[in-house]
Amino acid sequence: MGECVVRDNIILEKRKGVFLVIVDTTEEFLVAVDYASQFANAEDGYVALLNVIEYSYVQNWKNVEDRLRREMRAQAEQATWDAAGRVIENIRKIPMICIEEGDRIDLIIKTIEESSNIVALVLASANSSKPGPLITYFSGKGLSRLPIPLMIIPGHLEQMKIS
Repeated sequence: MGECVVRDNIILEKRKGVFLVIVDTTEEFLVAVDYASQFANAEDGYVALLNVIEYSYVQNWKNVEDRLRREMRAQAEQATWDAAGRVIENIRKIPMICIEEGDRIDLIIKTIEESSNIVALVLASANSSKPGPLITYFSGKGLSRLPIPLMIIPGHLEQMKIS
């Protein structure tokens, strides 16, 4: 597993911060990307995109497992690059990108703890009665593990300018 330390990717002034978005395939994810982009633009900061590949299966055949891992990695890379393109389109800044393998919650916390420039975790809630697993965790028992603010954007919102 590679190290994902945002501060090593770019030298930031103290007043500039990084808004962390967790890449996934939900509809509301794009709302989080758009709002994080606007927050970063308003603060003269940056967006960081973290995609965590979780392997929740056990295979008996190595070649099947290897192929599945490669496919999941390719999908994660494509989703992350698509999100990066959206950030660039929104604010004309290249986001920081990280793809990790392992436990999603643990890697989110690790990335935040190792990256002193991250100023907020930006998540968008689902358009249903259940907000999604990350919001459920981080707004509940996981809140005490967050050393930064958690920004929850309602998934139904349209993109707006933040000044």
